[in-house]
Amino acid sequence: MKSKFQNFKKQVISDDVSTDGTPFLPTITVSDTAVNLFSEAPSAPTKLTATAKVMTPTAMSPTPTAVPIMAPPPVLVTPPTVQTVTTPVKWKAEDVALGYIEKMDAAMARLEYIEACASTKPLVEKDCLLWKKNLHKNQTDAYPCLDSTIVKIPNQPDDYVNMSTITVPHCRYPILMGQMPKRGFEEEFWRAVFNESVVMMYVLMGAEDEKNDFFPTTTGAYIYYGSMFVNIRKVEKMDEERTAYTIEALPNGLSNSNMINVYVHTGWEPFGVPVKYANTPRSVVDVMNFVKTSNGSEKMMVVSKNGCGRAGYFLSLGASFCCLNDGSEPRMGEIVKALRVQRPNSVDSMKQYASLYLCLLYYIKKKVSIPDRLKQKVEEVTKEFEGLIRQDVSIAY
Repeated sequence: MKSKFQNFKKQVISDDVSTDGTPFLPTITVSDTAVNLFSEAPSAPTKLTATAKVMTPTAMSPTPTAVPIMAPPPVLVTPPTVQTVTTPVKWKAEDVALGYIEKMDAAMARLEYIEACASTKPLVEKDCLLWKKNLHKNQTDAYPCLDSTIVKIPNQPDDYVNMSTITVPHCRYPILMGQMPKRGFEEEFWRAVFNESVVMMYVLMGAEDEKNDFFPTTTGAYIYYGSMFVNIRKVEKMDEERTAYTIEALPNGLSNSNMINVYVHTGWEPFGVPVKYANTPRSVVDVMNFVKTSNGSEKMMVVSKNGCGRAGYFLSLGASFCCLNDGSEPRMGEIVKALRVQRPNSVDSMKQYASLYLCLLYYIKKKVSIPDRLKQKVEEVTKEFEGLIRQDVSIAY
């Protein structure tokens, strides 16, 4: 029985394989289903015509991707470390500055300021007629403005603005000094700023000056002061004391506006000195760099409440910086007198004048290392000037 089954199995296997070795697939009919597989005789297989062996076309097969043999990564050879010795560049004014420190004398500085004030008193009845005619437009009647330096608005003979064109020692081009405009007279101020092509302005103010606002203080805000359009394009808080504004000024009927970078220093009270010496020299250096590189067509301006005391301090300090960098010792008394004969009462207190020396000393110490032989001198003269500052807080001369 077993041998019959094996013979039957061999016969089925041999009948299901074609001559080329591939399984033979019979034509399926109803009788060839799984139900009738063993109950009916299998249908006679249809004899197929011998065909050539079917080969898979090579064109249809994907070309095997050859894996490139990667070259070994290059070996990076680290060069030996070369130590570069940097020789500090000597400040060209170092010798002059150190020699200047040796000559500093607080008692002599006090006499310098008294003499500067006495020799620069204006003849108001003769030299300040426009200022006197427009007293109601001035912040005070104690700070006269000279006719010879006052800024005049073209084709507007009746307009008045308390603003002067000043020639600052050691500066190539003039700088403007002006008072904060009183409420209701902002239009003349901004028209003069536009006509004079001012592109940089420093505003020095204390807490009591904040009510003298003459422009908006938030980005996107704008005001029409008469026919003058003043628009705040950008506001940036620089540090605790300083805020930078980008202001657009444009008169009605014109299309080309002036863009002005305005830097406001706060915490600087009238007759007083900067709260921190660091910020003021930094701003003064920026001003002097602008003036030295300017072609004269674009101007800068310094504004304080009266446009004299703090504004004069700011420019006097800048002139002394330029003097040092030009290789000569600053003559502070002569610098202040040069400003006062153009803008009366510039640097309007002994406190401010003494502070000029301290701020200049701070600037020098940032530029050079004080040698041991001068350290005692620096300490002594610092205490002497600080004593002058404590003694005087108002106009006394």
